[in-house]
Amino acid sequence: MAILVEIMHFLDGYLLAPRRPQFSLRSDTYEGWCMLLPRSGTFSYEVEDVAARGTRAVGAAGLRGEACFGDVVISPPGGTLRRQMKTPTSFFFARFLTALEPPIGCSRLRDVDRLGADLALLESAQSASDEGRQRLDAEMVAAHVVDDVLITMLWERTREDVREDVLVRRAVAAILESFTSPDLSLGELARTLGVSSSLLSRRFRDVRGVTPVQYLRGVRLRKARELLTGTDFTLQTIAEQCGYRSAFYLSRVFKAGTGQSPSEYRAGSRV
Repeated sequence: MAILVEIMHFLDGYLLAPRRPQFSLRSDTYEGWCMLLPRSGTFSYEVEDVAARGTRAVGAAGLRGEACFGDVVISPPGGTLRRQMKTPTSFFFARFLTALEPPIGCSRLRDVDRLGADLALLESAQSASDEGRQRLDAEMVAAHVVDDVLITMLWERTREDVREDVLVRRAVAAILESFTSPDLSLGELARTLGVSSSLLSRRFRDVRGVTPVQYLRGVRLRKARELLTGTDFTLQTIAEQCGYRSAFYLSRVFKAGTGQSPSEYRAGSRV
């Protein structure tokens, strides 16, 4: 609750705009955070974050693209937000300060019904007949909209991170279980886990620092080193137990990965 109160106290201004053919400004740079989201229609956007030099988290839809209802575009302090309507668009815009670090660029909210209800509440507050309290009520509701969108974005992102971390753990387990199979590939691994190869590779690299293919190669090379130093198996037998079809291919991969041939490594590791 403390976070919500802090954010509400730092709403710096907002606009709930009816449908219009174009933005008043195609580009602007803001001292604080800003949020832009369409209620109807679509617009193109580009967020330039010069100050942070790419160190901030980026929304799943990226720093440039097209936004429709359910998308939220965030520009950070010192960032430049470029936008152009592709179709006549109604939208919500807000400037705010926060201690949180929402992902910049465009993020997609899953709970669009909640977003729609928040914006409808704000529209109702703006059109209230009691002029004496209209502005206060509208500003309070606008602050609530910003709060709710930010908390929802961060909550959904946290849940996605947890889900994807589970995906990486499953991928690691599958690799350790099946690395001896020469048929194991990125495509086969992705099919087993029920995701695309590109998603698996990207998330695995984000969490582990290497791609699934690089991780698999490392597992196989560690096993090869273990067998070279701990057994008298032939190179062909070792290759088969490490997921390679031939001693020749193992030798090529081993030398590329260690700088030594298998025979050189075996000789140098014996006491």
